[in-house]
Amino acid sequence: MKRRPFVGFTVCWLAGAIVAHLYDGMQMAIVLVGLALLLFAAGRLTGLPCKPLLLFGLALGLAASYGTYRDARNFSVLPDMLGKTVEGGYPGIQLEGSLAGAVKIDGDLAMFEMDVERIKSGIEEGANGASKGEAASKGFVLLPRTEKVVVRVKLAAEDEQKTAASWGRGDRVAVSADLETPSEARNFGAFDYRDYLRDKRIHWVARGAGASSLELLEPSRGGLRLLRRNDDLRALLAGKLEQLYPGIGAGYMQGLLLGLQDGLDPETYINFARLGMTHVLAISGMHVGLYVGAVLLILRRSGVAKETSLVAALCFVPPYVLLTGSSPSAIRAGIMSMIGLYAARRGWLKDGLHILCLAALLMLLWDPYYLTSISFQLSFSVTAGIIVLTRPMRRILFFLPDSLATGASISLVADLVSFPLSIYYFNQYSLLGLAANLILVPLISLISIPLGTVSLILGTFWIQGAEWTAYPVRLLNAIVFWCADGGGAVRWARTLWASPSPAWIALYLSVLFAGIFASERYVKARALNRTADKGQGSEDREGMSGLATSNEANSDTLPLASERFAPSVRYGGMPDSRRNRMRPWLIVLCVCLLAGLLTAAYRPKNDPAGLVQMLDVGQGDAILITTPSGKHLLVDGGGTITFERPGEEWRRRLDPYEVGRDVVVPLLKKRGVHRLDAVILTHGDRDHYGGLLAVIDEIPVERFIMNGTRSGREDLDELLAAVMTAGSDVYAPQDGDVWSPDERTTLEFLNPSGVFAGNLPELEDQNEYSVAFRMVMNGHSFVFTGDIGGAAERDILKRLAERGDNGKAEVLKVGHHGSKHSSTEDWIRHWSPRLSIISVGASNTYGHPNEDVVDRLEQAGSLVRRTDLHGEIQIEAPFGMPIRVRTLLGNLDGMRLQ
Repeated sequence: MKRRPFVGFTVCWLAGAIVAHLYDGMQMAIVLVGLALLLFAAGRLTGLPCKPLLLFGLALGLAASYGTYRDARNFSVLPDMLGKTVEGGYPGIQLEGSLAGAVKIDGDLAMFEMDVERIKSGIEEGANGASKGEAASKGFVLLPRTEKVVVRVKLAAEDEQKTAASWGRGDRVAVSADLETPSEARNFGAFDYRDYLRDKRIHWVARGAGASSLELLEPSRGGLRLLRRNDDLRALLAGKLEQLYPGIGAGYMQGLLLGLQDGLDPETYINFARLGMTHVLAISGMHVGLYVGAVLLILRRSGVAKETSLVAALCFVPPYVLLTGSSPSAIRAGIMSMIGLYAARRGWLKDGLHILCLAALLMLLWDPYYLTSISFQLSFSVTAGIIVLTRPMRRILFFLPDSLATGASISLVADLVSFPLSIYYFNQYSLLGLAANLILVPLISLISIPLGTVSLILGTFWIQGAEWTAYPVRLLNAIVFWCADGGGAVRWARTLWASPSPAWIALYLSVLFAGIFASERYVKARALNRTADKGQGSEDREGMSGLATSNEANSDTLPLASERFAPSVRYGGMPDSRRNRMRPWLIVLCVCLLAGLLTAAYRPKNDPAGLVQMLDVGQGDAILITTPSGKHLLVDGGGTITFERPGEEWRRRLDPYEVGRDVVVPLLKKRGVHRLDAVILTHGDRDHYGGLLAVIDEIPVERFIMNGTRSGREDLDELLAAVMTAGSDVYAPQDGDVWSPDERTTLEFLNPSGVFAGNLPELEDQNEYSVAFRMVMNGHSFVFTGDIGGAAERDILKRLAERGDNGKAEVLKVGHHGSKHSSTEDWIRHWSPRLSIISVGASNTYGHPNEDVVDRLEQAGSLVRRTDLHGEIQIEAPFGMPIRVRTLLGNLDGMRLQ
């Protein structure tokens, strides 16, 4: 910080912004005071003068104050205009304003952001009295400030896609829609759409029915016309790429060259994610650097003076960032390149770290919510790591040829620095990722991007020449897809990680930086020793050491080629000094600490209490059971039920919501489930098995337990084939079978199905043949029922009576989502559960759960918890203590059942 005070200022600004985001009120004040004291102590220990310390403290306080101020202004004005909500929203609202972005059309959905200026509602009572409601009911009311909302229009007919495609940024429109609050996270640790939109200053989602719900009042005008033309140009270029690169190559090239990811094949993206290569699809420093380099090369070859070409290249950067979507990574790369070009034009000393810090400050001053963007965090952390660590890493890799050392150093540093954020957000890391990036990224950057850009330009006026240029790119794309598909399919290379804590991430990065710098200086000392051993006398060695130290003081680093023979020694002294002899031990310590951190993060965290987690998957079932020894059992996997009539294929979306891929698998990964000891499919209804195909594809499954029948549906047969291919053992337990995953957990199956003859007989009605079982964990009893109805309940009770089994259950998973055909009085009376849990979708069309069923449970003295009202339900079963229940929603946290 002594040599780079601006870096220290930026770090303190970032710390203040983070504190403002995480805390408020007295908590924020306490944390800020604590950070200020730590800063003062660190400054005094390092001998930092008082003025920089005061400047750093000022940055800390200003950032926190600025973040708090901007956050306090992030609220919606609509409740003041419309009054109380009706079931969390406002039905029958008319919005008037302008489109704030391009329209995205996917199947039967058109979505865009809208700046609302006026609003009209039929609500008669406003928040501040009847007069406001009367004014609103008579006509449009002007909002005190423009408010942005997300508009989702469900298209009614195929020809409405063309109508929606004619809408564009800047158009003034009137929209008739229902206003709703964005959906919040319904599972612990899940993605929160409401928070995501809030960080974009959006608080409402408007849902319209059909293209007729939008009326065009006036075409785009004013300053937004330029942005509208930019959107039209992006759409035109995307169409050209679709023509030049048919199939899955179209979406890939659109992402690679234009930053458009809407058309990317979902399977291709998954394969890239498994290899850690999604960064090539986000416009970043690589893309901007290639673009700026190409512009400079063309200008210089055209005879333009160096100074003029630098200014011209600087002017070309903003249009490129705008054309490629203005993502946080693109903006960061654009700002850094513009500052670098200006510094080169002025002849100033270039310092990448200062440029990066300036870019970060400018972006956070413009919008503090950039801080919550994954793209912003990854882009800046990786870039900072490359700037700081690439040169030390090259010195460590002195045994590699120069041509290979640079690429290897950059890839290795980027991989190591991005690792903690990658596992925090995506919970996976590929052991083949580094090799894939070393091999494929240079090919993509040197062939696909340049030739793809040339083919795109030629395609605007010479389609034949564009196709010739695109041909080698298409061949390379095929190789890349083949490598991604093959590499992503290698199961042993896909490691799954629970999301680490921020403290773990900070400790990992600190040890990583310390280890790399210690290794670099050790290599320097060894190189100096080898040079001295070749015949130099003590005087020459002293001169060399002094020269190196002097050079480093003046220029920070020596050229790499000479460093290998006469490396600088920052601390001074001879290479065989006590400090140099201690470096190997420091390196060993850092390696051991890193190994310990990785082991602690990867190792499953066993809770001796055991845990039952009823996930909220909408209208379906998915229950994760973690035994006291850390065994994981998944009971059902939810499923998305879709209804597509013949002739309505146009409604199909490119990347539709799928509960297994979008909810169940991310939650399992986030909770550190490396493998499933058992998947129990209760029966063959899609809302129970639909999400399991994604689970089988992503997470190893040791055994697959089912009811021994098929439903006749193709996707269920596909699931069973995937289970066989994955090598899982398949079981169809019968009534009375017992399985013990560990010493403290026992499953007793209560199947009403009896024994089926033949290979998986086909039964259309699956509910009454659901796998039911009683689990005893740490002495606490649970009963899981699938979708059994009254007939199956009576059959199970009869069999239990024949065995003289009158056991009770503390927790009952209510059958068939609380259907009126399940949970009979005899069933509830027999088990007498203290807690009844129901997995049911909010606002489902089946009328689940039935009111009579809920009344019967409550009258029996059972506490009822439902996923539609309470979100995810978690139950701890500690040995010798009452079970504890907590839910994400409904303010039930840590409640004990006596």
